[in-house]
Amino acid sequence: MQGVWGLTTRTSDESSNLRIPHVLTVAGSDSGAGAGIQADLKTCAARGVYCSTVITAVTAQNTVGVQGVDIVPEDFVTAQLKSVLSDMHVDVVKTGMLPSIGIVKVLHQSLKQFPVRALVVDPVMVSTSGDVLAGPSILAGFREDLLPMADIVTPNLKEASALLGGVQLETVDDMRSAAKSIHDMGPRNVLVKGGDLAASLDAIDIFFDGENFYELRSPRIRTRNTHGTGCTLASCIAAELAKGYSMLSAVKVAKRYVEAALDYGKAIAIGNGLQGPFDHLLKFKSNAQNSCRRQAFNPGDLFLYAVTDSAMNKKWGRSITGAVKAAIEGGATIVQLRLVATNVQLLLLFFSSRSVVLCPS
Repeated sequence: MQGVWGLTTRTSDESSNLRIPHVLTVAGSDSGAGAGIQADLKTCAARGVYCSTVITAVTAQNTVGVQGVDIVPEDFVTAQLKSVLSDMHVDVVKTGMLPSIGIVKVLHQSLKQFPVRALVVDPVMVSTSGDVLAGPSILAGFREDLLPMADIVTPNLKEASALLGGVQLETVDDMRSAAKSIHDMGPRNVLVKGGDLAASLDAIDIFFDGENFYELRSPRIRTRNTHGTGCTLASCIAAELAKGYSMLSAVKVAKRYVEAALDYGKAIAIGNGLQGPFDHLLKFKSNAQNSCRRQAFNPGDLFLYAVTDSAMNKKWGRSITGAVKAAIEGGATIVQLRLVATNVQLLLLFFSSRSVVLCPS
């Protein structure tokens, strides 16, 4: 049974086991924590799924840009993959920065040995800020090894262009053509992200499932805090797939989540560069702020307290049972009964679902 935060609860004889949807992210570390592994962890936490990690590279970066990249040796990436996939039940794997052709092949072999329900490929080659994170040699690995295994691939305009040999994407029609061409490389679904489409006032993404195109629009949020949007979108898709949602539903939820996070954190100031991170945990912070804020009057918060006793009901020719029933039907939340002891058992049975205060007369 699906419960709060995507938890799967068991029957009473299985009460010691609690299944939580599990995403494994295979990506690079971002020291500024706006993108990469850090963004994936925060996104999965916000979406209520468990997230394990395999780190492919360690970067030195901040809001100004990327100052350095240290690639993790392939044998240690292999060791990380084996540790997680052989022991923990992973539902979905999401990939981010894969900085060498060797690491692409290591991941390919690991997924053949330990299959998962879905593979989400974010072909990180160029960051939102324009920094090159993977060279042209990686393209062959994507085309030959990862894309045919992928359930969805999520390139931005520059990455889609790179996958297609440098074709320029300047219009929504160009994005549709690109989605179709990338789909021909093997992935089951393609999402071409148009956040950088200069000619559009909206943020337009094109989703293609092999048969139908879906044009997904959202208001363009005016903010400098856009670092990590691609990582976040792909991680959210992975999280929703791990919960059991369909691909199109997962994509729509992810787009709404990124839009809400961008809008919530559009004014925060972190770092001195041109591109800052946004706030992935808006849901929890919004709830915390609302719990401390003076709220507007809500009639539903009122309690209606009714009092009745046997002497007054006798004077009015009405039974105390009828009086309490009338009070409850009239919206009373709490009913105080003043009655003689002989009536107590009957009334408690009759009104066992309500709050009752007994004041013996």
